[in-house]
Amino acid sequence: MRRLIPQIGPLIMLAAGLFFVLGAVTALDLGSFRRMGPGAFPLLVGGLLCLLALIGLVQNLRQPLAPDHPDPMAVLGVVGGVAAFAFFTPLAGVLPATAVAVLATGSVIPGFRWRYRILLALGVALAVWLIFVLGLGIPFIAIRGL
Repeated sequence: MRRLIPQIGPLIMLAAGLFFVLGAVTALDLGSFRRMGPGAFPLLVGGLLCLLALIGLVQNLRQPLAPDHPDPMAVLGVVGGVAAFAFFTPLAGVLPATAVAVLATGSVIPGFRWRYRILLALGVALAVWLIFVLGLGIPFIAIRGL
């Protein structure tokens, strides 16, 4: 049982990735490389999540980590970041919601100065704009009202 505890995280990641991959393949149109359909993005993200989970599983099998006690502040930060993104996206647009989510998640990291948190939030929002809005042409509302 003790050896299984470090494997729970990667197994949950693998299950989530497989859920997205199977959902994209069975229920959504994948499209083509030139014109991706609505199932292409969940397929890619699910596949990436499966790959990262498999890397974590292999690393844990090769060199097991000692089980650590969960940090409630870290859990609160991640849940707060996801909730902030879900709440602020319809209200303010995807770029401000991304920045708020990064700030909420980064606020629980000890020793992470606010100046760097703000720079990280702006950088991630800029990356979302460059990749998804400009690069892929996904019709997000970048900033509501503009």
